[in-house]
Amino acid sequence: MLNFLIKNALIYNGLGENPFKGSIGIKNNLIESIFKEEEELPNAKVIIDAQELTLTPGFIDTHASTGFGFFFPHAADHKLYQGITTEIFGNCGTSPAPIDKHLVPTMKKLATELDFDFNWRTLEEYFAVLEKMGVQFNVATLTGHSTLRGGALKEWANSSNEEQVQMLQSMKSSMQEGSLGLSTGLIYAPGCFANTQEIIELAKIAKEYGGVYASHIRDERDKLEEAIEETLIIGEKAEINVLVSHLKAAEKRNFGKIENVLKRLNDYNKSHTPQAKIDVYPYTAVSTKLRAFIPKKFLEGGLSKVKERLNSNKVVDEIAQYIIDRDYDLSQMLIISNDYAEWEGKNIQQIADEFNWSLAETICEILKRDTDMWIVYHCIDQADIDKAITWPNAMICTDSWSHPINAPKRIGVPHPRSYGAFTKFLKRYVFDTNMLSFEEAIRKITSMPADYFNLKGRGRIEEGYKADLVLFDKKKIKPMATYASPCKLSKGVEHLWVNGVHLIKSGVINDAKPGRILRNHH
Repeated sequence: MLNFLIKNALIYNGLGENPFKGSIGIKNNLIESIFKEEEELPNAKVIIDAQELTLTPGFIDTHASTGFGFFFPHAADHKLYQGITTEIFGNCGTSPAPIDKHLVPTMKKLATELDFDFNWRTLEEYFAVLEKMGVQFNVATLTGHSTLRGGALKEWANSSNEEQVQMLQSMKSSMQEGSLGLSTGLIYAPGCFANTQEIIELAKIAKEYGGVYASHIRDERDKLEEAIEETLIIGEKAEINVLVSHLKAAEKRNFGKIENVLKRLNDYNKSHTPQAKIDVYPYTAVSTKLRAFIPKKFLEGGLSKVKERLNSNKVVDEIAQYIIDRDYDLSQMLIISNDYAEWEGKNIQQIADEFNWSLAETICEILKRDTDMWIVYHCIDQADIDKAITWPNAMICTDSWSHPINAPKRIGVPHPRSYGAFTKFLKRYVFDTNMLSFEEAIRKITSMPADYFNLKGRGRIEEGYKADLVLFDKKKIKPMATYASPCKLSKGVEHLWVNGVHLIKSGVINDAKPGRILRNHH
């Protein structure tokens, strides 16, 4: 007998095809049968009448970060309430494994700060920890280039042959253990110190095991086009699918560049078999650490020394010039840490005015108190985002960690995309503006990422596929998270299944952990 029968639903299969009215039978963890409207229906242990509701495959979040949030209960609620049933983390060059010797102290420190047990080195060992603990939805990871470098290299700015060999070896092991490919974060240390050739060699190993190359490219501002070229060179030389992570053109003077970037990617795709794709989040603000807005040289030699450096007038003057050269609009940069009530929700310009500091002094004062200060910066053009999101090869992401509201320690205050990227995507692009049809929007977040990352048996409603399913009320789909209150769950999801387990029932989530670790199929 079927475990579940979902009847009278409007069904979108995930392939961009027209919807049909019908019913779905779930048995164990699979979609056992699909019935058209007029067919006779079998019996089931649980029958759900989906009148007025819409059924789609579970959504796939192509870009999440750490993978350390899962150590806490209900770490993924905010994603499940957006309809997400699979998360790919390990992006932007940072993954939870492999942890080679030079990275061990950092990991121990992080584990103490966030309050989890760090007891693995390899990807296989990390997966075993997750499997033992159980996860709410399906998870997969890329191998982070900065993680490889941080573990293998004694000095970030230069590497010996031995260290290069160690990185390649660790990359190979992690691909054998199930990584989906290589990710880079080329604006962050230690990834930013690597040359293109180093990345090509690592990407070749990812390719050998059927993986992809995903990159937070070297520059999302003035040198956006050059950074895109580097990514395409890596794709071409390693003959690997490339994914430009959270594509954007930041700062006013770069607004409008996205059109040419997409044209370049289209041209590349016409002449290459492995394809270039992008992922995007539907917001015009970035969320990052404030320290990303001062010259990199002040960060060398570890963060403990930053505070002393920022005490000098010479450094303050240099940062002042840096702000001018880069044309940062600090009235658009909001502090989102909840540790400093007097600053929270205020922008840098407001804080400067209030304390009678210059902008550079304000940045220094804030960083002296907290080098990890998180900010939200409105620096992206809405028209650029719209072009990127509606490009046929664009997928959608939250670009955020799964980290529960109830965890003992927070990794900064989240950007609203953590709680609302997918619901905002559907609301804005389908319902508010009609820029995309509903079936095309669903394709971008189901079958397209499943095919791209080679997640077999997922991402569509088809007999024999895994029963990752979302049943929602189209009229209620809505993000509730805002920049001021980012921890609000989205609305619209009535029922949700992960691997055939009913995780959200009539809008209420339970304690089940039906998620699986998805490994690459090489």
